[in-house]
Amino acid sequence: MAEENQEHRAGISRVLIADLDPDYQVIFASLVAVLGETPVVVGSSEEAVERAREGDIDLAILDATMPSMDSLSVCQQIKGVYPGGFIPVLMIASEEVIRDKVRALGEGADDFISKPFIYEELQARIEALLRIRRLHDRLHRANKELQAMQEQLVKQERQSAVGQLAAAAAHQLGQPLSAILLNCFMLEQTEKTDPKFSEALGAIKADVSRMSDMIDRLRTARADSTASYVESAEMLDMETVASEGDEE
Repeated sequence: MAEENQEHRAGISRVLIADLDPDYQVIFASLVAVLGETPVVVGSSEEAVERAREGDIDLAILDATMPSMDSLSVCQQIKGVYPGGFIPVLMIASEEVIRDKVRALGEGADDFISKPFIYEELQARIEALLRIRRLHDRLHRANKELQAMQEQLVKQERQSAVGQLAAAAAHQLGQPLSAILLNCFMLEQTEKTDPKFSEALGAIKADVSRMSDMIDRLRTARADSTASYVESAEMLDMETVASEGDEE
């Protein structure tokens, strides 16, 4: 199994051959080997399903006349082993029966050929199905890479949005917070009867109201409404948010 995995990583496909007839097993295996691929030969439906479940099969060639298990059921079970991927199945029948061909293709087989077959035609069909398998694998890898890139972009956007929000909060809330702290100090040093006490208390209330308004703006700010901040950083543009809110 380790050697097979190394072959797979090297780009060599493994072709599962399930046929009861030893002569046809040799024919199929020889053809697959001539194509530079690795034949995996079994003689029963049960072995075919078991071998597919072990993984790393790129194409299955199934004899439609094998006893013990319906070939279409075998086809479905093999394809079910790869729910997130794709494994092509080539069905082999003893004679050209349109009804059986239509049924096989309708039940999940990807191609169909009858015995006796033309050697060159079978070779062409195997090569075509392996090309489809490889193209599917490339597309699957490309989709996974694209998904990873999208997830990374979303993560970066979230981090950027958090940074912009923090910068806006520090910039907009820093001044009123400093004023509140200063007025609280004045309240501690001033008698309640002193007019400065009322002035400081009113200033605190005004600054708290300003901060509350800023927090509301932060909640409704759009990530694309930004302004320059220190060291080329970006923060949420609260002026734009305010003007948009006024227009509404």
